[in-house]
Amino acid sequence: MPGISVVIPLYNKEKYIKGTIQSVLNQDFKDFEIIIVNDGSTDHSLEIVKQFKQPEIKIINQKNQGVAVARNNGVQHAAGEIIAFLDADDKWLSNHLSEIYALYQKFPEAGFFATAYLLKIKNYRYPVIPGFKKTHLLLKPYYRFDKGRSLFYTSNFAVKKSVFIKEGGFTPGIHAEDTRFFIKLGQKYPLAYSKNITMIHFSEAENSLFKQSELRKKIELLDFFKNDEVYDNDLKAYLDVHRFAWIMEAKLKGEFDIARRLKQTISYDNLNFKQKILINLPSIILLQLKAIQRKLQQSGFFYTVFSK
Repeated sequence: MPGISVVIPLYNKEKYIKGTIQSVLNQDFKDFEIIIVNDGSTDHSLEIVKQFKQPEIKIINQKNQGVAVARNNGVQHAAGEIIAFLDADDKWLSNHLSEIYALYQKFPEAGFFATAYLLKIKNYRYPVIPGFKKTHLLLKPYYRFDKGRSLFYTSNFAVKKSVFIKEGGFTPGIHAEDTRFFIKLGQKYPLAYSKNITMIHFSEAENSLFKQSELRKKIELLDFFKNDEVYDNDLKAYLDVHRFAWIMEAKLKGEFDIARRLKQTISYDNLNFKQKILINLPSIILLQLKAIQRKLQQSGFFYTVFSK
């Protein structure tokens, strides 16, 4: 039985999947299996995967049902004690699984695990490393320490299989199914975290603004936790940072009704100084600042309003 099962959902990632798989095969930690769930790909992704002949690679084919179903299906076929997820267009550094397993051994009380990572925007790589004093530590609840920093994505997230099954996995058919699941875990289990960078998350700057329909779907996350945040100040602060980000997005897109409604529910005490200024600026100035931010990113300077 492998120590770790790696689950990779795959849908039309022919440009990236070879490098993604190779990054797993290059791991220092070798006690793993790779479960690739082909979610009805229509490009050459599956043909590329079949070129790999390693016995630890398993392929599961399903009709297109979305990433949540693909991940859940992969877990059902997993034999490992730990499930490590990797998106088909991200890559691990060679130390990722060894860091995850070290956390698993050091913190048996943890329900899930994560590591620091590199955010790649075009030709620039920005290290996302929180300012914790210790390299390995327990965070409970993790969202008390996140505050918009995005401590982890699915590609540097791992979970005990027993915990995943008990908590029902990812919910299909909703937006931000991963964030919802992370919060559910954070409400019940400690997160074991490593400050060592182990993953590269690829994100194009021009894709940072989503379609208007997706903005409304993202806000559904607030409805799911609206009762819990009344009694959980840390969760309220975490969701207020999301509200701030969505207010900015709504104002940039001219969705002023959404911006006003979100603004009425936000607690300003949960925002930092920069966020308090930006939230009251007119959209025309925000558009100018956004353009400046993009130019800075293209020049290799990463600026975020989520740090103090």
